[in-house]
Amino acid sequence: MNRSSGAPSAGIVGAAAFVACLVGVLLWLAMVLAPYRVATGVLTSASSLERAERRLSAGKVREARFETLRGVAAAERARRGLDLGGPLLDLVSFVPRAGAALEEVPHVVRAAELSARAARGALTVADEALRGGLVRKDPDDPEGSIVDLNRLRHIGDVVSDVRTTIAAARRELEAIDLKVLPRRAAPRIREGIEKAEAADARLADAEAGFAVLPAIMGAEGPRTYLIGFQNPSEQRGTGGSILQFSTLEMDGGRLTLGEERTDKDAAMTVYEIDQNRRQYDIPLPDDAFYVRSIPDAQRFGNSNWSPDWPTSAQLMIAYAEAAEAANPGRIEVPEFDGFIVVDPVAVEKMMAGIGPFRAAGHRVTAGNIRHLTLYRAYGLYPVVKIRRAVLRKVVQGFVRKAINPPQPSELAAGMGEALAQKHIQIWMEEAAEQAYVERMEWDGAIKSARNSDYFYLVEQNVGGNKLDYFSRHTTSLDISFDGSDSVVSAEAAVENRVFSPQPRWIMGDSGPFHKPMLNVYVPGDAVVTHAETTAPRDDTPPPAVWPAEGVPAENHEAGKKVWSATLVVPPHEEGALRLEYRVPGVVRTTGDRSSYRLVVQHQPRVDPEQLVVRIRLPDGARGVRAKGWERRGEMLVYDEPLTTDIALEVSWRS
Repeated sequence: MNRSSGAPSAGIVGAAAFVACLVGVLLWLAMVLAPYRVATGVLTSASSLERAERRLSAGKVREARFETLRGVAAAERARRGLDLGGPLLDLVSFVPRAGAALEEVPHVVRAAELSARAARGALTVADEALRGGLVRKDPDDPEGSIVDLNRLRHIGDVVSDVRTTIAAARRELEAIDLKVLPRRAAPRIREGIEKAEAADARLADAEAGFAVLPAIMGAEGPRTYLIGFQNPSEQRGTGGSILQFSTLEMDGGRLTLGEERTDKDAAMTVYEIDQNRRQYDIPLPDDAFYVRSIPDAQRFGNSNWSPDWPTSAQLMIAYAEAAEAANPGRIEVPEFDGFIVVDPVAVEKMMAGIGPFRAAGHRVTAGNIRHLTLYRAYGLYPVVKIRRAVLRKVVQGFVRKAINPPQPSELAAGMGEALAQKHIQIWMEEAAEQAYVERMEWDGAIKSARNSDYFYLVEQNVGGNKLDYFSRHTTSLDISFDGSDSVVSAEAAVENRVFSPQPRWIMGDSGPFHKPMLNVYVPGDAVVTHAETTAPRDDTPPPAVWPAEGVPAENHEAGKKVWSATLVVPPHEEGALRLEYRVPGVVRTTGDRSSYRLVVQHQPRVDPEQLVVRIRLPDGARGVRAKGWERRGEMLVYDEPLTTDIALEVSWRS
């Protein structure tokens, strides 16, 4: 279920659209031995429902409705043909093999009927969520909106019914005796079963989401969520420095952005809590090595150094509460039920659903919102107070349109992509709700990656500038094997593409020199054998201090070992951190077959890093299975932009 940090009602629309788009309709085979009415009915139902699925996935509800009704009618025609029987059926039944095959036709027809019912359920979800009624004007506040929680629960019930129906269709297909069918029929039935299983897994996620969504929307009492707006032009562990925030209140489906409906309160800067950048002493988790070592990170707006969002979210809230306690009557912090971060890339992805809008004299579109918020505003509005006010109005303009978007399915699609790419990350206080967020991998957490090799490049910008808007990252991993160990040569390269002149706040404290602190996360038992940098190294901040030349700084978080270095990269040049290390026991062997799995996590950026992985197989490796890899002689190569967390696998026989 996709939720927009800026617009919870759009999140509800997104949740339903998400479900609608995931409801797969099975591919049904045509029984060529059956009478015309049965065969054509099943054929037409199959093709119509396939088209309906594609239309619904694209958000074309009207076209999907037509194809669904056509598929339903065809399935009914197949049922009538089967029930009527006739001489042809009697004749075919006397042919032993044909008669045996004909006995399986009822399963096929029933599967077609069930698929049509599932498609109608998916259409109902789309209608309920996307075509009005779920989000409506608040009768007590003409400026507000309210989510119809009863309708929300009804959508959840429909999703459950669709899941039950698809399970029944799968059972019908599984009941077919494949041995008596024509050879070409068996693959289609197996494909249908696989699709049903995949649809069940996705619908199980959606069903679990609808179970917790009413409570999130305030069905059981008021909820207050903190919304943080990240700036990925200045990288932090979670994706960017959090410079503005707002509160989001939900009570019985009623949505309120900010404590009051005023421009002033709708979005605030971190400095309204971080007054004078004051730092506080609070209990810190053992893994919080960044914050423990960096004094300026010990405050609300600058404590998201860990890439693990659940850790950073709870630290930020703890610092906000510490600020309130130290400033009675001056700072008020509500009790938060969750914390959501969003960045301009996420908003850009969702703009197709809400369309252009005007804010602070600007026409904001999908084509310019990233450039405006992350770069152009610094040149147009050099006075900090004015720039913050303009950006606040842009945020408000987006939220107002997202509450009741003209193209909710496109908003939902963009939201889903933003969640998958960590441009939206969610932490919830209530355990069951957080468990669902983790299930959907929307939490931005460091993965455990059991029985796998692991790599995660995390950057923090320590130059006090916004040069990540111009930087480009390339990560290269060259991997070979020594018994069950992996031997890795890694290079994390950063290119500083800044050009002059630039606004003062873009250049920041370090002028045109980019100062990225690079942190390489690897398995906890990895052992480094060599380390170097290709650009000057700055032994700041404390977590990046190398104890000796050629020995990288080493820390630990979430069971991972972290090697760090801060580079000083001049304009138009590239700097890199190079590491050679060994990871014991990551090659798994069963019988004569060995396998290797590599989990790579990504940090959300303005532009994604390019990931290049090269694996040299052991001598004599044969029977290689390497889905997604390119074979280049004795090498396997993966070379793609890293936009989501991925798991790469390869296996071979010795």
